Amino acid sequence: MEDDTAVEDTTVQTVATEKHTPDYDPTGRPDVDAVLDRLDELTGLAPSDHIDIYEDAHRRLHETLLAAGEDHGDHAGRP
Repeated sequence: MEDDTAVEDTTVQTVATEKHTPDYDPTGRPDVDAVLDRLDELTGLAPSDHIDIYEDAHRRLHETLLAAGEDHGDHAGRP
């Protein structure tokens, strides 16, 4: 019987070091791309488990838009 341990270890290391390729075209905005990456977590989850991820994505994108408005001196949309 052959020892496949070395082959398995190399495969695990190769997979772990491969760069993540998103299923979307990166926006160039790390904060927005992080939200899109978070949406990848929906895969395989039951619909009842989606709400937390959607709420987090909404909150983070809202904060990003508010910060973008502040950078431009725009106060539209602020209470």
